[in-house]
Amino acid sequence: MMLARIHISSFIALTILVWLVALWIQGQPVLSMDFLRPFTFVVGAVVAVVGVFSRWAWAWPVFRGWYVKRPDIRGTWRVELQSNWIAPETGKEIGQITAYIAVRQTLTNLSLRLMTPESRSKLIAHSIELEDDGIYRIAGIYRNEPRVELQGTRSDIHHGSLLLEVFGVPPTSMEGHYWTDRGSRGTMTVMERRKKVYDTFEQADAVFA
Repeated sequence: MMLARIHISSFIALTILVWLVALWIQGQPVLSMDFLRPFTFVVGAVVAVVGVFSRWAWAWPVFRGWYVKRPDIRGTWRVELQSNWIAPETGKEIGQITAYIAVRQTLTNLSLRLMTPESRSKLIAHSIELEDDGIYRIAGIYRNEPRVELQGTRSDIHHGSLLLEVFGVPPTSMEGHYWTDRGSRGTMTVMERRKKVYDTFEQADAVFA
């Protein structure tokens, strides 16, 4: 969640207050109230800078690694899913599935949507951690919604969790696995990215195919 204007205003006001108190304790001259006149302008400028940085600038290479420890995975990725789920109509594992992951990302937010021919999964909670081995790991909880005509027959709405490792600087691939509350699990191999974010399986499949 990005800082709101009220939060930034309070931080700036607290900084000014502490600065003035420190000057007073040290016996230094405390400036007049004219010192506070630019307060509104300063808050507006800081809000604008924070907004630009949170939305775009955080991903610039100049900040990578030393100032921002967060992988830039924005775009649409092709992913191969290997699941152990048993299809009810065949009684067999469904095997490998080609899917796509659409990622929208800011400094503080991550929106990840997995799209298959039959369903969509949306990330509802996540964490991104830089481990001691230098690999970023994304852990998340998601909600899967099959197409309406498949619910109650082939598949139902369910929840799951995933763990992905991010490789490359900038990222070039991801690998991991997932589990669901219906007892299924599988592996994910994420590769081949496009910068544009596509919102449906059909759109992404047309581009990658």
